[in-house]
Amino acid sequence: MKRAAVRAAVHRLISHLLENQDDFDDNTSLVQLGLDKEDIQELIFRLEDQLGLTAFTAEEDRMLKTARTANDLSRFLIEIGR
Repeated sequence: MKRAAVRAAVHRLISHLLENQDDFDDNTSLVQLGLDKEDIQELIFRLEDQLGLTAFTAEEDRMLKTARTANDLSRFLIEIGR
């Protein structure tokens, strides 16, 4: 799985959740962007579906607790894609 494709998917879905705000940095806090815990959880599930990935519940829980930025989400998705 290519990092650029994962990053693009993450940005596209975050932009959609933020109603087309697509000018954010990968290291900007998801909370600062206006996403709450439920938004982030939905984002993780949608990204897994879109990218054809399946994570164990424990992995998803860990990601939900530790994902702070779009970059964190991308790294997690690449990790479970291996």
